[in-house]
Amino acid sequence: MKAFPYEQYETLAEPLTVYYPTGQEEFARRVFQSVEKAGKLLTQLLGQSMPEMEILVVAPQDWDSAPGEEQEETGAVLSLPYWTSVTQPPSLVVPQELDSIIGEPAQEKLAFLLYHELAHAFVEADPRPWPGESPLWADEWQLQFAAFWLFRQIHGGYGIIMTDLHEQYEEIFEPEPDGKTPVTVRGFDWYEDTSAEDYLIYTLLLERFADDILANFDVEVLPRFLNLYRKDRAILLSDEVTKMLGTALGPDGEEWLESLVYF
Repeated sequence: MKAFPYEQYETLAEPLTVYYPTGQEEFARRVFQSVEKAGKLLTQLLGQSMPEMEILVVAPQDWDSAPGEEQEETGAVLSLPYWTSVTQPPSLVVPQELDSIIGEPAQEKLAFLLYHELAHAFVEADPRPWPGESPLWADEWQLQFAAFWLFRQIHGGYGIIMTDLHEQYEEIFEPEPDGKTPVTVRGFDWYEDTSAEDYLIYTLLLERFADDILANFDVEVLPRFLNLYRKDRAILLSDEVTKMLGTALGPDGEEWLESLVYF
């Protein structure tokens, strides 16, 4: 895999180093401002300082050479923002053009995706230990929830952000005879043959989950959950994580979770 052509990129005069393709200064500045605003909010919510990072805005022709774990393994990934620690300092990598898998391109979608990856950066920078093994949803819900909350705080409004995708995949929220949706927050897992569309559907479930939590509880659910979750354990089972989240939600929290057809 060829090295990323940093020398061909310009940089913004900002507290964070922001690399961007020639002619994309306005776009790069919007990305920086989004990250800066969201970082301040996460610092307040989680009691952590802003993680050290650089921002790399990548032109379409350079996407395959952008630094990252998945690129090193496969040579290409979907053109969506991601967080990587293969650089020093770590990088928030942002495509100049979003992948078509997310539907109609929009600044709001880009912001939402940026907030998700910034939450990833904060969670990784948390010095507390991780469970050695835990279900996928235990970590995934945290990032989508934080991103959803950040979007509301910064952009205002209520309701789902990825509206066109929720309309396109509306059948995923229709319960089957057993009372649960075909895919659930707790039932999804990642396998070698899991497709990008399968994972996209899962993120839509998590977005609905974040919306429902914020409609019924407060954002402090997240730091309360992390206080319970970030402990040194060899294995943490899904039922145990459910109890933790129920406790973080408050009285009857676990019963509320179980009432969600997609959970």
